[in-house]
Amino acid sequence: MMTILHICDWYHPFGGAEKLLFDTLNLLEKNNHKNVVIYNDHRNQKPTGLRPEYACIGLEFWYYYNPISYLFRKSLVKKISAIIKKHSPDVCQIHSLQNSFIIRYLIKTIPSVRSIHDPRLYCFTNWRLLPNSSICPYPLGPECVNQGCISSGIIPQNDFDRNARWVLRNLKVHKKIPVLIGESRAQIECMLENGFSPEQIAWLPNFTPVSNEVEVKHFLQKYFKPEKKIVLFVGRASFEKGIHVLVDACKYLKSKCKVVIITAGPLLEDIKAKASKYNGLIEVIPGLSYEETRKYYARSSVVIVPSVWIESFCLIGLEAYANMKPVIGSRIGGIMDWLKDGETGWFFEPGNAKELAEKIDQVLENPQRSQEMGKAAYERVCNYYNEKIYISRLIEIYQKGIQIYRERNN
Repeated sequence: MMTILHICDWYHPFGGAEKLLFDTLNLLEKNNHKNVVIYNDHRNQKPTGLRPEYACIGLEFWYYYNPISYLFRKSLVKKISAIIKKHSPDVCQIHSLQNSFIIRYLIKTIPSVRSIHDPRLYCFTNWRLLPNSSICPYPLGPECVNQGCISSGIIPQNDFDRNARWVLRNLKVHKKIPVLIGESRAQIECMLENGFSPEQIAWLPNFTPVSNEVEVKHFLQKYFKPEKKIVLFVGRASFEKGIHVLVDACKYLKSKCKVVIITAGPLLEDIKAKASKYNGLIEVIPGLSYEETRKYYARSSVVIVPSVWIESFCLIGLEAYANMKPVIGSRIGGIMDWLKDGETGWFFEPGNAKELAEKIDQVLENPQRSQEMGKAAYERVCNYYNEKIYISRLIEIYQKGIQIYRERNN
């Protein structure tokens, strides 16, 4: 059995990457492995008490700008070094962490692998979206200036300019990490475009815990009322998640239904304001626990994933499948790996609100077909995105990281 050190910015289950982290911790412990967690010291983050956990000041990205950042780094390295000495982990899994100083220290000190959840590693503006909000087709390079994502002047004009040198530094450091975990074909393609070697990348799609079929059907029987016709979105309140596309689609809907948006994030108030113009058609619910969110999965007729960026994976799709719900999703990024058009849901062109409305109407007009697709979705998540496949492949990735570290240090 292995001892794994996990290090992350966020240790609070409010997004897909964070939920995957907690599910991974639970799965490893279920298989008799030991976890040790280092996370950013933040007022909204508290230890769970389920494992050794250490809150550390200085992990967050903004510390780069602090005039005394060197002292933060020195103190942080000392603390992490003591944690490593105390627990003697076999390997370190780096999660959503952008601190290149600490990552460089880790890969010199301990076998390390890194999970990649978004394009921040190779994009100055985080989501590979151009200033006009269209998808960026370029790798990190001169086009970032030509397209206006960052300025060419010496004096920084905005936060993206100020971040630029740290993004470049982070990219350089990550090319030395033994193994990078890619979640989808689209994400891996982006990584290759940005100079990472195929040998460095391991493909590991997300998973989600799935209850047995009898329990799921019982849960649905308790909460699902077909006549309610609930259309569900779950995800972050930010532009790239495409909530605005779903809201705009409401202008074209012919079916009598209820659109429920469970969200939290920077655009929450803006989404509430837009939703208020639809006379009760749209209900916006600020972020819920997964237990409460699952009840809405059960109540829904269909789940919408309207992303307008190159999704690395989008765990929401698997959560919908685990609750026997079909998905209408953007034909983009990692969504194309798990959504099977006409079998477990339907695609629509990213940003096309009218086409999305048409697909929603089709689902609501044929509830029997929708339920059949929900069952096919459940079978798909059970067969291809289950705990057994995930843990087996993850341990292989850890072992590869350990082997490469030993070869480099012999």
